[in-house]
Amino acid sequence: MGKPVIIMEKVNKAFLPGVRVIDNLSFSVQKGEIIGILGPNG
Repeated sequence: MGKPVIIMEKVNKAFLPGVRVIDNLSFSVQKGEIIGILGPNG
């Protein structure tokens, strides 16, 4: 594999204080890959 075209490191997301929906997410995407991030809805 070659170099990743996207690199995400230590990503966090919260909607309210204490309500984290993403906690320390890290990943990379290679050319041609398709990714999705899924979770509970509502």
